[in-house]
Amino acid sequence: MMQIGFFNNFNLLTGKQKKFLRENDIFINLLIFLSSMFEYKGMAKELNTDFIEFYNILSPNACSGVFRNGNKEVIGYATEGGMINEYGIAEKFNLNTLSDIHKEGVINGVNGAICWNNKTHTSDIVKLSRYTEMFNLVETAQKCLIRYARLFPIYEVRDSIVQEQINNALKNADNGEPFTFTSKSLSKLGVEGKKGVEITNLSDVSAVDKIQYLSTYHNDLLRRFYSMYGMSYSQSTKQAQQSVEEVHSDNKVSWIIPNDRLNERKKFIETYNQVFNHNATVDYSKAWLDAYEEFTKGGGIDEEV
Repeated sequence: MMQIGFFNNFNLLTGKQKKFLRENDIFINLLIFLSSMFEYKGMAKELNTDFIEFYNILSPNACSGVFRNGNKEVIGYATEGGMINEYGIAEKFNLNTLSDIHKEGVINGVNGAICWNNKTHTSDIVKLSRYTEMFNLVETAQKCLIRYARLFPIYEVRDSIVQEQINNALKNADNGEPFTFTSKSLSKLGVEGKKGVEITNLSDVSAVDKIQYLSTYHNDLLRRFYSMYGMSYSQSTKQAQQSVEEVHSDNKVSWIIPNDRLNERKKFIETYNQVFNHNATVDYSKAWLDAYEEFTKGGGIDEEV
């Protein structure tokens, strides 16, 4: 059977390659979170509705659309097709896919259905990239701090004989075994009254308590990102006590962006049903529905949180 370690080549990569993979991993996790906000039902079975969200969130025009290609419906990311209205908003689009399938001259409500990411027609890639950068900085700081806080004594010895004795003693210490010297003790090995062993520390074990501040900041970043899109995130430590009114006010603000995004998708589904003769629907996915229901009921918040 193939060993699992065969697939783990991370430690063989260069520093730049590792940094890229770490940032990519953070970015993908944030993208999975954001792209799971909505659930589509009743659309053509050949459509992968995940790509409605991927294209809306990541594409420069923050816009996706559905067009017909032969007997099949296809989802594509939209670029402007040359016709705009009095508000400067595109009304004709070119819909492209990640293959060679595309369609030019798609007009919303006529021969296709267009879905904007939000009312400002902007993507979320800047937010995702900014938070990815900050999370990576925090994790890098944690890694550096952990290394600096490790006990890492450097033994300076007067000759190779003492060096060998120290090395043997350290090996035995790693194995939990005692070690004895047949000659002088380490404390007396030296010349002209100096000890034969001097210890230098390039680390500071007391710095380990600073990790908690980085962990708190990491949680703060998560809370900010999640709450921007309507989801709460509980931290293990409390910076201050908040009243019920303060918490509920924060919840109201956190649902502005999700509701705006949902409204744009409902407009899209309405147009989609008209053009393609379906009875599709879109709503929050279960996690967001549960959170929104809790919010509309007052959140069940305790007197102090």
